[in-house]
Amino acid sequence: MKKIRYPALERKWYRCPKCGTKLAIFDNATKCNGLYIKCRTCKEEVEINI
Repeated sequence: MKKIRYPALERKWYRCPKCGTKLAIFDNATKCNGLYIKCRTCKEEVEINI
């Protein structure tokens, strides 16, 4: 039996854990592991694990 994939129902911002700046927008169907983004405000490198 196949699983039914539902559309994205909720979108959220991923925020920097140090300063709270909005870095990326994602929805509830997102799976991310080991993505590194540099924060434009505090210049820290942040690993995203969703």
